[in-house]
Amino acid sequence: RIMNNTDQETVLRALEDARRILGEYTWPGLDASQTVHSLIAVLDRDDVVRALDRMKRRRTLRLVE
Repeated sequence: RIMNNTDQETVLRALEDARRILGEYTWPGLDASQTVHSLIAVLDRDDVVRALDRMKRRRTLRLVE
């Protein structure tokens, strides 16, 4: 569990993990389905989804104000 991270840090960490996973795609023995599964595991984590939702809500509120 991630403690006391801002939403931006949570999303940034997920993006860094996704970039690493994509970089590993060229490793021998890895196929596209393994890579996609790994990306989903990182990008669809509850903390990442919640952080993105909060970021979108804050952006929408700023646009309305």
